[in-house]
Order: sequence, then structure tokens, then C-alpha cells
Amino acid sequence: MSESETPPRTLAEDLRARSDDALTVLLRARPDLAAPAPSDIGQLASRAASRPSVAWALDRLDLAHLSTLAAMSALEPPVTLAHLRRQVDADDARLAALVARLHASALVWGQPDRWHVVREARDALRTFGPRGPYDGPPALRTRPVDERRMRHASAGSVMEVLQRVEHLLAAWGEEPPAVLRSGGHGVRDVRNAASLLGVDTAQVEFLLDLSGAARLLGRAVHEAQGEVWAPTTAFDAWRERSAAERWITLTSAWRSRPGRRVRAQVLRTLASTEGAAYADVEDVVDAVAWHLPRADDGRDDLVRRTLREATWLGVVALDALSPAGAVLGLPDARDVVEGLLPEAVTHVLVQADLTAVAPGPLEPKTRARLEDLAVVESRGGATVFRFTSESLRRALDLGWPASEIHTFLAEISTTPIPQPLSYLIDDTARLHGRLRLGDAAAYVRADDPAELEALLADPVLGPTFHRIAPTVLVSTVRSELLAERLAASGRQAAAEEAGGVLRVRDRGQVRAEAVEVDLRPPPDPAEVVAGLRAGEMAASLRPADGRDDQRGSLATMAQLREAAELQQRMWLAYMDQAGTRTERVVDPLRVDAGWLTAFDHRTQKVQRFAVHRIVQVASAP
Repeated sequence: MSESETPPRTLAEDLRARSDDALTVLLRARPDLAAPAPSDIGQLASRAASRPSVAWALDRLDLAHLSTLAAMSALEPPVTLAHLRRQVDADDARLAALVARLHASALVWGQPDRWHVVREARDALRTFGPRGPYDGPPALRTRPVDERRMRHASAGSVMEVLQRVEHLLAAWGEEPPAVLRSGGHGVRDVRNAASLLGVDTAQVEFLLDLSGAARLLGRAVHEAQGEVWAPTTAFDAWRERSAAERWITLTSAWRSRPGRRVRAQVLRTLASTEGAAYADVEDVVDAVAWHLPRADDGRDDLVRRTLREATWLGVVALDALSPAGAVLGLPDARDVVEGLLPEAVTHVLVQADLTAVAPGPLEPKTRARLEDLAVVESRGGATVFRFTSESLRRALDLGWPASEIHTFLAEISTTPIPQPLSYLIDDTARLHGRLRLGDAAAYVRADDPAELEALLADPVLGPTFHRIAPTVLVSTVRSELLAERLAASGRQAAAEEAGGVLRVRDRGQVRAEAVEVDLRPPPDPAEVVAGLRAGEMAASLRPADGRDDQRGSLATMAQLREAAELQQRMWLAYMDQAGTRTERVVDPLRVDAGWLTAFDHRTQKVQRFAVHRIVQVASAP
């Protein structure tokens, strides 16, 4: 619009004069205006001037634009650039660019030298204090980083966070902790998890929040404990995916947690260093403060926490944005992350010291089976597993025959199985089940009566039992408690079924239901603009009398059939199932069985309309 033309008198008139491209830019800058799609420009203008939408837009302005808008709000409308120059310390080109963006975001309407600030924005900025700087955020002090070291550090952090999440959730699946009355996690449970993972409690709390956001951890009802924290059904599917896919799931959940605006700005700030590392955390804090001056009081602490969490995730490595962090949310993220990580392996090196070393990340199924047989001694690029009599006894309890243990280890080991490990497997299997535990309330039997004589002679355990046969003792103590007492005395009893068959221990993994998330994409701004134009066209074709059609459905059907035969465009008022009246411009195609099939210019699709819901119809030239 040239300055010689009549300036718009309202925001709605300003929006009507904009091109489709300009409206698309507006909807991209303020996506809340597009959901649900407004029916016409008048509705768009009303929504854009509403307090919630204006507040949303103000929260996303940097200090330069917010200061400029505050300066305009303090001047009498219409605001001229000459008056604005006295309030804003910026050159003419910068000032024009600042006002242009405010206009594109519909926070300002009018035309050059006749600007008006949207009333809700003017009221919100009435007491806005800081002004400027207008030329950009404070510069970050940086230092160079060796790219190879950064890639290795990032890959190590990625593997560590995946292993820790999986290890933590697997442990909670077997022994789920109770949910506190407040709905949180118990302090003791967090401390135990920290000891299990070898990290501090702050990192455990982060991993728990992250797992919850990724729908891998949730609440389940346990028969004995009540409500507990347990892995969800989505966790089992997650652990079967590739390392890159698992990491992307976690980082996507991290980015969507509360405070996402600050988190996203931290990553943009780091990306601006072009591979260099920030020299001081406070520089990042100041830069984010310039970009998001209206963020809440916890903004600065959230920036510091984001940097710490990003380092744990491998998004940041050596104080620089890592290659993995640089592609978050991009289509090629999976390929980039896979290129950083070592390939999954299916073999280990079994050593004479009863350990097995995985020279890289193990394929999930191999790792799960190996964790049945051994305990993880150290994690990282090369995971170390240790075989002990307890770990092998656990495998036997889970139903592993000794022969299958030998076969499996021989298949996955690239080195010969050392004799000490073979002897340990055979000795553990030979001793497994010599002492058997069952329910009487509980009974203990043994093939060797001497085993039971030793129990009866024990000063602590002896009074618990009563001999009913040379090889059978019974007890009034429950079998679960009796098993604990036997273990405390150094005796391991294998559970058996009523028929004398060894009982295969259930893994006892508890699972919570995964909560489904609405993943529908946001409306396409171009389609919304097309609907706005159709709504404006429908409004312009509205009949002058504005009265609903009282002739009934038969007359309406006849008129629509004639329009379909003549290929005549029609205007109609339609009442949807929610009782909302909308106006449409359609090209009728056919009418049958009480339904109109027509091309709807608002949705740019062929739609079906119930004829009895059409309350008014007219030809549309």
C-alpha cells in the first residue's frame, strides 16, 4: 500500500489489504492464530488483538523489538518514525526493520508514519522498563574446540545416557518403587538409583523426568505395593530400536518439556558460535536474556540447567554444540547420530578373570541375554560384564540350563571360554537345587539329610523348622521370608513347584500403560490463508436480507441439484454438528440421499454436507 492511499482504520482492514504471502508470514510467526482456523479476516483480527494471543507474541520478542514496541506504545497514535527516532537509539535502517517485523506480526497496524499499536500490547508494555540495546545480543566470548575430540565426547555422552536410562528403568521394572502421596519419587529411591548408576542425585532426577516425558516411565498398580513407578509398555519397544532412534526419542522429549522456549534459544545461541565453545556460562545467560526478556523469573537458572542437561545428553560437548545437537529436529538427525556412534556388535571378549568385554555397543537382544548371566561392572564405550556365582544362579533361576549357558557364551565370544568360567558355571549348576524351598506354609527338602541336619543345628534357623521326614523340613514362616533368612546365613535355596520340579523364576517386570500423545501436525498456514480468502468471499456474497431459508430441505435439494447441473457456484450457510454457523462458497457436484457433495473453497477439498443442516442458500456469481 502506498502512502497516498487511504490508511487502514482498523487492524482488520490492515490484514485484508495484505497479500497471501504476508498473511502466511503472520501465521508462521503466530501459529496460535491458525488453530482452530479462523473463518475470515475479521475473526483473525479479533484473535490477533486478544490478550492471550498478544501476550504469547510479546513473550517471543527480543529486547530490541520489545523496546521499540514499548517506545511506540508511549507515543500518541498515529506514531511517526520521526517521533520514534527520539525514543529509539538505532539508525534509520535498523529502526525500519524493527517496525516492519512488528507490523508483520500484527502487533502494529497502519502504514509508514501512521502506525498504531494493538491496544492489548500497549497496555501490557505501559510499565516496561529496559530499553535496548537495539543492534543485537551481547557477544559471546568463545574458544576453539578440536572437532575430533568434540565428536568423541558427544558420542560417549550419547551412549552413556542411553545405557543409564535403560539400566535404571530395567531395575525399576523388577523392583518398582512406590509413588509418593505427592506424586513424586522417594528420596531413598533416588539415592539408590544414583548408587546403581554411579552418578549424583541431580542427574538421576533428570533421567527420571526425561523418561517420564518420553513416555518410558509411568505409574502402575502393583498387587502388593499399590501404586508404583514402573517402565511403560513403550519402554520395551524403545529398547529394541537403534541407538540413534532411542537418543532422538529422548532428546525430542527433552526439547518439549516445560521451558522449551528458553531451551530452544539456548541451542540457537550455541549454534551462532559456529562450532566454537562458549568461554563463560554467564555469557550464554546474558544472550538468552536479550532474546527472551519477558521469560519468567526462573529463566537464568533454566539456562544454566539446560547447558548441564544438554551435556549429559551429548547435545553439548566440551562446551560447544555437538554435531548431534546441531541436527535436533531435522530430517537427517538419525543419519548424523548414527555416523557419530560406533556400530552395534554381537560379540564379546571373554577373559580369564571372569569378565567379558564388549568392544562397542551390544546389539539389544545379545545385551539382554548377557545381562541375565553377568553383572555390569562398568559402562561406556566398552562395557565390562562380570560373571559371579550369584549372577549365574540368577540365570539358573530364570530357566537357563547350564548347557545353554555354555553354548551361548561360545557363540558370542571371539576368544575361547576360559576354564575358570566353565568350572564356575558347572559348579554353580551342580549346587543349584541341592536345597529346595516350597510352600507348606513353607518346607525345605534336600536329597542329602546332612544338609537338613546343619539347618536344624543352626541356632537362628533351627527353631524355625520341624522335621517330618529324613529329607524334609517344614516351617510356619512364609517361603519368601524363609528364602531371605537362608540367604542371610549363606545358604541359597532353589524354589520348586508342588510336584518337585524346579520353579523357573518370573522376571517380575512391572509395566505401566504408555500415555498416547496427540501428534497431529499444526495447520498449514497456506491452507489457512486460502480458507480466509474463501471466508471473505463468502461474506461478500451473503444475501442482503440475511434471513434463513424456510422452504425446507426438498426445495433446497432442488436448488442445489439445478446448480450442480448448471455448474453454478453457490453460497450457503451451514450449521455443523456443534451448532456453529459457518458460511461457505461451494461448487455443487451432486445431491443424493439428503447429502450435498461439493468442492468447498474454504477447505480446498471436496466435502459432504447434510442438506437438512443448510439453513440458507443463494447463487454466487
